[in-house]
Amino acid sequence: MSNAPTADLVMQRLLQEAIREFPGWSFERDHSGWTATRGETRLTRSSLAALRALLRVHRPTRRR
Repeated sequence: MSNAPTADLVMQRLLQEAIREFPGWSFERDHSGWTATRGETRLTRSSLAALRALLRVHRPTRRR
């Protein structure tokens, strides 16, 4: 037997990373891909990786 993680376990870990990286956003998966929602804003992409990349580009600039 292999000790390799299952696809479901890997996806769960990636989802947890996304939730930590983008607090305030909720993530959902359906037949068309992934959707991130925050208030009235909804962003959808075909993969979680593509959605996270989009959220990084649109992340508000933090002031120091």
